[in-house]
Amino acid sequence: MQSLRGCPARGLILSRAIRGQRSLRMSWPRNSSATGGAGGAAPGGGSSTTTNTIGFGALQKLREWHANAFSSRFLLFTNVGISLTLSCVGDVLEQHLEIYCGEIERFESTRTAHMAISGVTVGVICHYWYKMLDKRMPGRSMRVVAKKIVLDQLICSPIYISAFFVTLGLLEQKTKHEVWEEIKEKAWKLYAAEWTVWPVAQFVNFYWIPTHYRIFYDNIISLGYDVLTSKVKHKQSHSHLKKIP
Repeated sequence: MQSLRGCPARGLILSRAIRGQRSLRMSWPRNSSATGGAGGAAPGGGSSTTTNTIGFGALQKLREWHANAFSSRFLLFTNVGISLTLSCVGDVLEQHLEIYCGEIERFESTRTAHMAISGVTVGVICHYWYKMLDKRMPGRSMRVVAKKIVLDQLICSPIYISAFFVTLGLLEQKTKHEVWEEIKEKAWKLYAAEWTVWPVAQFVNFYWIPTHYRIFYDNIISLGYDVLTSKVKHKQSHSHLKKIP
């Protein structure tokens, strides 16, 4: 093989080819990254923009739903729905606790349905009660709040506890005498529990919470109370079950 010195033309051609390859190798990563950056930025940016648009749209829908649900037009339905749902949840929790403790053998869906319906009754009563209180006694002064708490405990609590037992008595097809006897036997336990929980809770409710959120606040606080309500209501049936051999 001849050396490059022996063939100047060939040496010139090869040297140019080598320089061209080096130039190509050095420029290729920069061109690739530039191309990838320009070409890749668009899809990435587009995906981010699409995600942001979807998130903003979902947030906007949620705000619209919230505004409608807690508007004066639909507030009654919202309050009743909240009360129904959490009364149902309270009974489900109580039944699972009773099954765990061996007080009942299996879950009773009819009982939960009845408790949910009683939540409808209580939700309606509390909805109109809070509206009436705020209309008759507007303001958030300590004097007004104290009056509302006292009236709530002395008037509303006995009414809705009685309505609770009457509603379930109708669903269970009990006679008037049976319903009245059950109220006399069990209602005082719930009323006593009311005085341990609700004066403080209602201070927060009447002092800080707007009227249209009060049922929602009530039901969040009263989830534990709903468990107690279910327990007190069905205590007699539990003792009956224990007597069965």
